[in-house]
Amino acid sequence: MTTTLGRIMLLVAKDLRIEARGRQTIAIVLVLGILIIVVLGIGFGSPGSSGQPVTGFQATAILWVAYFFGGVLCFEKTMDVERRDDALAGLLMTPVDRGAIYVAKLLTNLTLIAGLTIVITPLAVMFFRFDLAGHAGAFVAILALGMVGFAAIGTLFAAAASSTRLQGGLLAMLVFPLCLPVVIVSTQMMRELFLPGGQLSMPGLALLAGFDLMALTVGWLVFEQVLEP
Repeated sequence: MTTTLGRIMLLVAKDLRIEARGRQTIAIVLVLGILIIVVLGIGFGSPGSSGQPVTGFQATAILWVAYFFGGVLCFEKTMDVERRDDALAGLLMTPVDRGAIYVAKLLTNLTLIAGLTIVITPLAVMFFRFDLAGHAGAFVAILALGMVGFAAIGTLFAAAASSTRLQGGLLAMLVFPLCLPVVIVSTQMMRELFLPGGQLSMPGLALLAGFDLMALTVGWLVFEQVLEP
């Protein structure tokens, strides 16, 4: 168990070092996320333009759009690294369990998505001027559970899509329908949260946690089948 965990950490550190040197993935993802927030924010109506600021629910829906497209780019780029110069073939020849590779890619993707979230969420709060202070803990809990399920599905299908010529478009088409339950439940929970006297829905959290468990289990078991050099 310790050996497997150590190998996972080594793979994660390798991916993050590659990203730190190039800085291409996170830069593209951040620019895309910021553009989505600005464009959709203007489309909904910027705060003060009509006297009706964007509501907390609308803002969180816009944030999920930014998270989704930014996340899809993260999934694609982290697998693309392994496709260069036959790096994946070399990785598969090492004594590393395929499930460990899946977990390592998942943790890398979650780290990149967390970086995206840390940057664009405060930006959205300032841009849309919605009150997050009273619901910060609940917002983080919903977002964290939603992101785990999203990343679990995205990491699995990124491995499958990376072997085709339709990587970007195919990956988005595969991931979005499967992650739609996460987006719907998360946005509905956030909607209830931002209503007057709104509270965190425990059944909703349980539903998200159940989806996460199912996605992680399927990803762990199926990753070896879709991972091809």
